Amino acid sequence: MAGIFDTHTHFNDVVYKEKEFEASDMINEAKIVGVSHFCCVGFDIKSSREACKYALKYPNVYAAVGIHPNDVNKFTIDDLDEIDTMAHGEGVVAIGEVGLDYYYTDDHKEIQKEFFKEQIRIAQRNDLVVMMHLRDNDESEAAYIDALEILDELKVKRAIVHCYTRGFELAKKFTKRGYLISIPGVVTFKNALPLQETVEKLSLNEMIVETDAPYLTPEPKRGKLNMSKNIVYTVEKIASIKKVNKSDVIEATTNNALKIFKI
Repeated sequence: MAGIFDTHTHFNDVVYKEKEFEASDMINEAKIVGVSHFCCVGFDIKSSREACKYALKYPNVYAAVGIHPNDVNKFTIDDLDEIDTMAHGEGVVAIGEVGLDYYYTDDHKEIQKEFFKEQIRIAQRNDLVVMMHLRDNDESEAAYIDALEILDELKVKRAIVHCYTRGFELAKKFTKRGYLISIPGVVTFKNALPLQETVEKLSLNEMIVETDAPYLTPEPKRGKLNMSKNIVYTVEKIASIKKVNKSDVIEATTNNALKIFKI
């Protein structure tokens, strides 16, 4: 396989530092198995700065900068000035990961919405895609529906639903607006039937692929620390579900990523 775009990875995660994994080694290992492009994603101010550094240091590594919805209560709106400044940086292709997360609690729902809206405005001012983290408990779609209302209100044209794990009908609410669904290694899990159905029914032109490394390691490596090189298993599973060649999955998803990131 060649030419895979891992659209969401975290070389900047503290887990890698603790275990003394170097970004250069992870990038080289991924390139050996056919990964050609990477987007290193920030989740707060510090990690966004680090993402920018990786984008400057390594060829074909790009950055997303933003404050994760679970962390917004640790910051003020004024702190987003630095995100806005970083958004001008070379190799920055997205504002992310940003959005709404009601999985653990909805105590900070209004703060999350305020930060989400302001970070969308930063994306729009800088002609960047909005990379969304949307999560709710399994019985609810409230975070997704609230996000759609905000996206419509602000007339967002380019957005990615990062790490999508839900069913087809919800996914179509996003794709009909022209947004892309990002498929993680979860698709390889035996119990991921809603996501597998989504992959089966979506067009390849509506999806991209990601690892969300160091998290959500795909089968058959599940239980180990995830890395970009493991995205090959996600590609293989998508090809199997859709009954197409792996090269077709790679070509479509990479072209989709390059287009939405304007690379």
